[in-house]
Amino acid sequence: MVYPKFVNDKVAFSSVPYPEDIPKLAKEFDAFVVLIYEHDLYYDLEELSKNGIEVLYSPIKDFSVPPLEELIEIVKWIEKKARNGKKVLVHCLSGKGRSGTIVTAYLMYSEGLSFRDALARVRSLKPSAVETEEQIGILKDLENYLKRT
Repeated sequence: MVYPKFVNDKVAFSSVPYPEDIPKLAKEFDAFVVLIYEHDLYYDLEELSKNGIEVLYSPIKDFSVPPLEELIEIVKWIEKKARNGKKVLVHCLSGKGRSGTIVTAYLMYSEGLSFRDALARVRSLKPSAVETEEQIGILKDLENYLKRT
């Protein structure tokens, strides 16, 4: 069973759900951000849409990051869904590196938190979140970008 960790009242992150988790998660979440490649999924992506879940499929290589422009597009998508009252689940394989990076970026973008404050909130829920120097680097790049805009 997957236990999503909520960073606020609308957005959570987790490890990859199992097929038996999908019906329960569909009752709680309106949208998923899927950060792993289809061959790593334990469930069929079509099951999400069959359960009325909107999907942003944006696979990122394990222990890696998307380009800054893609990261911004992902967090804008999450922010739009949350602003419209939808609950969003962000997941990768283990629910640490990629999903931790995305929800940290989301908090920086949507709530105006600094990199340090956003990371502290995410790590208070999952201490192993945001695993690599590259992931920390893209979040610092995002912070610089947000300061300029």
